Amino acid sequence: MEEQVIDRNSALSKALYSLKVHLSFSQKKQMAGLSLLIFISALFDVFGLASILPLVKLATEPNLIFKNDALNYLYHVGNFSTEKNFLLFIICFVFVFFLFKTLFGLFVNYLQTKFSTAVAYNITKKQFEKYFNLNYYQFSSLKSSSIIHHVINNPISYITWIVLPLIMLLSETIIVLLIVGGIAIYDFKLFVFISIIIGPATWIIYKLLKNKSTHIGLEMNKIFPQSMGTLNQTIQGYIDIKLADKEDFYESKFLRLQKSYHALNMKSYLHNLIPMRANEMVALSGVILIFVYAIFLTDNTASTIVMVSLFAAAAYRLMPSLNRIISSLVYIQKNLGALENLNLFEKEIKLAEENQATIKFNNSIHLENISFKFPNTTKNIIDDISLSIKKGEKVGIIGSSGSGKTTLINILLKFHNEYEGIIKIDDTVLNDEHLKSWRKLIGYVKQDIFLMDASIIDNITFNDSQPDEQRLKLAIEQSSLTSFITNLPEGLNTRIGERGSSLSGGQKQRLSIARSLYRNAEILIFDEATSALDNQTEQDVSDSIDALSKTQKTIIIIAHRLTTLKNCDRIYELKDGKIAAIHQYADLIKNII
Repeated sequence: MEEQVIDRNSALSKALYSLKVHLSFSQKKQMAGLSLLIFISALFDVFGLASILPLVKLATEPNLIFKNDALNYLYHVGNFSTEKNFLLFIICFVFVFFLFKTLFGLFVNYLQTKFSTAVAYNITKKQFEKYFNLNYYQFSSLKSSSIIHHVINNPISYITWIVLPLIMLLSETIIVLLIVGGIAIYDFKLFVFISIIIGPATWIIYKLLKNKSTHIGLEMNKIFPQSMGTLNQTIQGYIDIKLADKEDFYESKFLRLQKSYHALNMKSYLHNLIPMRANEMVALSGVILIFVYAIFLTDNTASTIVMVSLFAAAAYRLMPSLNRIISSLVYIQKNLGALENLNLFEKEIKLAEENQATIKFNNSIHLENISFKFPNTTKNIIDDISLSIKKGEKVGIIGSSGSGKTTLINILLKFHNEYEGIIKIDDTVLNDEHLKSWRKLIGYVKQDIFLMDASIIDNITFNDSQPDEQRLKLAIEQSSLTSFITNLPEGLNTRIGERGSSLSGGQKQRLSIARSLYRNAEILIFDEATSALDNQTEQDVSDSIDALSKTQKTIIIIAHRLTTLKNCDRIYELKDGKIAAIHQYADLIKNII
């Protein structure tokens, strides 16, 4: 996959723009409503901070109760007997307000979580559809570990480290602006002091962390799929690795990648702690400066106490907000890779069901002047091939490795679309609008069969929630599986293990044939389906395939072993992407003899 280029100077703008791209219309409305609730929560936080100021004043100057019109009115309306009772009332009121503010904040956090979950689900769905809508060449050129990473991990990373930090950034920025604005109105000298001390310090902390965080994020995004891919190779290659005594090599490779990943993870964790620790020192420095000012430049102790109290109260709420703002910006900067991954293959759109047309196969398949070459290459793999297959015929295709046999089948299956020429089903030209309908007509049995770690019935019906008993029974009979399944203690409910580990090669092939027959596939394609089997098993499976000729299925067989083709109506020989000859089975055997 091509290396991603990140514009480091526009991390925030990219993150904000991603909301426009990846959120649905209803989710954008929900986010607007959530932003309003966050604003209200921020106001409560500011009022909470502001409520501490009267307590500080009243604690140091109780006679303010009678000097302030509002407090004086409240004191007399409440029939308070002493200043202490009134102060206790104010304390209780502030406590209740803080309790309400906290509960409301938790409710907003709950809505944030609910919103994030919905967005994560939608993005995961979009990622799944996007990757599985890639054409065959694009899909097969990607590493499975990268696809898994982008479909499963990337949406989570985007929500956790882009969307939630953006919401946090919005919330905390509003809080900081309200607090700072309130302080500016209440005490302009304190506002100037806070701006001089906290503002530049916050900017310096972020600038120091910014570039390092971006580097860490890009490295983690690169290493994780590599680590996953190595582990996946180790699992799939268990037998070969054991026989070659390469366990140490793969273990060392996997652990080296994991060590690097964990080291980066710990660096990231450490970077996230720096803003909090650094801002604590900034706040302490502010308090020290106030005391220095009081000791050397003024003799007003009461004023110093009030100044320290106000600064401490402001810092109590400002510091956590500034920590979260810096952390949010760092998270976004670090996880630009997740944002870039979401933008890969954005032009790939899932085929809409309503745009699909039905195609019927009643008479014949025509391939007319088909040529094909892979992207970024000049040589044709398939070169001007024309052939016809009538419904109910059994056709063989032979040729040496690289002659274009499987590529031709992939063109017929429409897995390769960038070909010249046309494919006609009866008199209809096969186009993308026919894909779903066309593929429903085809059963494809390969040498390397896809089998699920599930029961036999689930593998045949492909997890059909309500299997058609009659079709299932017929598919089992026609694929010669009846005797095998009958002798199993759990019958159709027998689990076959991962990749069919409890089945023989012949049983796997028959299971794949049964799956195609259960789908009522009218065209059966066998691509080297018996090449990995021993002679007797190959003969048994070939007999099963021969028996299908009586069912009026159209059968296409790619094979190295000529015995598999003995009942074919004709056999096409491919050489260098062209049809070199058309044979009858008897003639081929004579030539070999």
